[in-house]
Amino acid sequence: MADVATRLEALIAASSFHRRLGFRIEQVRSGFARVRLPYNEANTTARSALHGGAIAATADLAATLAAWSGDELSPAQVAGRTLSCDVNYLAGALGEDIFGEAEVLRRGKEVVFSGVHVLNGAGKVLAVANHVFHLCPKSAT
Repeated sequence: MADVATRLEALIAASSFHRRLGFRIEQVRSGFARVRLPYNEANTTARSALHGGAIAATADLAATLAAWSGDELSPAQVAGRTLSCDVNYLAGALGEDIFGEAEVLRRGKEVVFSGVHVLNGAGKVLAVANHVFHLCPKSAT
């Protein structure tokens, strides 16, 4: 699975948005990804409260990486895009790193459905999300 992790790290590196936020892959295996968003004051609203957009971006990236985690998927041959990501916020993050954990619930021919939990370091659930991702041959885009 090391090759998959390397491929997914390259996807993050290719995105100036994800690089700027500073995401790190914590764990990846087929159908699962865990990412870390290190605390950065630039991503806060009032005081040390993490902006909801940063939480949503964490959910989206974790699910995107889970969707891409299949061994057979190559970004050179397959294109991907988020179709839907609905986030329900349950608690705030104050001056701390957060983690997105996504699990593929169903992998169709081109559409991948995932469930996501965004947590703090103590395991407190900050948000939950449902995510739908589309993977298709680049020739079809």
